[in-house]
Amino acid sequence: MRKFFIIFLLIILGTIWAKAQVSFHAIPQKNQVGINEPVRIQFLLSIKNEEIKNLGRIKLPSFSNTQVIGRQVIQNQSYDSEGNNVIEYGVEVILRAVKKGSIRIDAAQVSVNYKKYETKPLIITVSGEPNSPEEDTAFNSKMGEFFLKLKVSEKSPYQNEGIVTNLKFYTRRIELLNSMTNLTMPDCQGVFVQHVKERNNVVEQEIINGDIYFSKVIGSYIMFPTQSGTIIINPFILTLTIPDGFFNEHDLNIKSAPVSLQVKKLPEDSPENFYGLVGQFYMQASANKKELQTEEAVTVNVEINGKGNISLLKSPNLNVSEDIEKYTPKSKLESENTSDGIRGKLNTSTILVPQKVGKYNVNVETISYFDPKEQKYKQLSVEPISINVLSNSLIKNDEDSYNVSSKDSDSGIAIHHEPKFTIRKKVEEAFKMKNNSVEKVLILLPLVLIFVIIIGLAIILFIYIKKNKSKKEESKKILNPTLTKENKFTFSRKPYINSVPNDYKSELSELNHLAQEGTDKKEFYILLERILIEVAQQRLRNEKESYVTSVDLEEELADKLGDELSEEWKNLLLKSQIERYSSVTEQESLLSVYSKTKDLIKKINTDLNLKNF
Repeated sequence: MRKFFIIFLLIILGTIWAKAQVSFHAIPQKNQVGINEPVRIQFLLSIKNEEIKNLGRIKLPSFSNTQVIGRQVIQNQSYDSEGNNVIEYGVEVILRAVKKGSIRIDAAQVSVNYKKYETKPLIITVSGEPNSPEEDTAFNSKMGEFFLKLKVSEKSPYQNEGIVTNLKFYTRRIELLNSMTNLTMPDCQGVFVQHVKERNNVVEQEIINGDIYFSKVIGSYIMFPTQSGTIIINPFILTLTIPDGFFNEHDLNIKSAPVSLQVKKLPEDSPENFYGLVGQFYMQASANKKELQTEEAVTVNVEINGKGNISLLKSPNLNVSEDIEKYTPKSKLESENTSDGIRGKLNTSTILVPQKVGKYNVNVETISYFDPKEQKYKQLSVEPISINVLSNSLIKNDEDSYNVSSKDSDSGIAIHHEPKFTIRKKVEEAFKMKNNSVEKVLILLPLVLIFVIIIGLAIILFIYIKKNKSKKEESKKILNPTLTKENKFTFSRKPYINSVPNDYKSELSELNHLAQEGTDKKEFYILLERILIEVAQQRLRNEKESYVTSVDLEEELADKLGDELSEEWKNLLLKSQIERYSSVTEQESLLSVYSKTKDLIKKINTDLNLKNF
């Protein structure tokens, strides 16, 4: 009898246990991974045959020595073979191992009906070689709810060749497209980066490994490798603000996989007139007239259009006869960052004045560039421009009007002489012009004296105000940013508001010294870049210790000083960053770049009273 009672009691207890069962487990995708290999871990709560009166929030442990690259919520409801109701609730986290060793995953916690449950700690071993970016992306697309990917137009470019890169965000939940709050760009070593301002708000649907993703381009860039060999583009970091329950939210950082570039060196057999120009270009030339008279001006226009590293475009010289006077050419460079690369044109206008009659050819200098598509050097050249110079009819008629022919009665030879009335007329006109000039000078002399006195008083007043201002500033102990001898490329990063503007005399003196020596081009362009950034920050009264990108400074300069000055500043900055690593012949001398920098600083600081250069 006692035996049957024990069996009956066990059956009753088993029935009660079967009716209500709660379990909470941490389930790893695998227990051993390689460096940079993602691994999925599910923290899964299973509730069977129990009425849920109170369900707490799952508290995840901290994840050390790893990077969290994805996260999603798990919610399932089903019935087992016995007809029991089973509810599954949890969180799936995707981690990336960053170094060799072991990863300890501590216990996660949750409360169900005011009773606490914990998972068991996990140990994941990290060993072996790191996975390739392609394998990492394939895992993300298969396992993650969202991921970030950098797409590169060319992974084996030539040195100085512009490649287009698009950063795309993929997600299965379309609402997360509005959860992006911040994008951090990596420090790209050996690559010069230009941001594309075009905004692409198109959302696409893509099928990756059988799953449907919403994708959107969140950043476009044009990158120029400045050196040959292997270059790694480090990950971009995107911050997402994800809702956590009804009222809470948390930030989550996801990273793109690193991208490897195998940069090819330019062929050694470069032409003499090659200055590092890489891309596709064409040139055309024209004159505003083909037939003219002596002492008459003609304008020759040369235009170079194309796509590539536009900042290295050089104005071609015009080779003309010694009988033609050539004036200093005027050049204008225009460029635009597009989703297809940097496109632009260089327009050069030169005024020529022929001094003698004849037929002349104007020859435009040939410029070389490297075409990465055809993988060879090419020449930019045009046919010579022919101009026909005739005698000046106005000068000839003027001379004829003062010459009278007569014939000697004895010899019959024609004698050319100037009539007396003509000579008298010329003398009278000369005296008349002289008298008029004297009268004009006498009339303008008092006005000039008054103007000089006013200018003198203004200068004295300006000096007086400036001295008083200097005394006040000295009393407040405000220091100018200076260039130290111990670290000659270290600039002050203090705010410029209410401080004495820097005239950059010492920096320009050092830049001039480097240009005169011409032995260390890299050191020259490093100093040039820092001067340009400091000048822009000073002009814009930038209170930040650093700037985000040069594009931000360029846009603010354009708003304050206009597009032309902003474009000049940008082109000098581009040149400093590209030429620093370039091993090819420079397009301009260092002294010419120094002169342009000096003029640009004077223009930028016009209203800051920095005119003593």
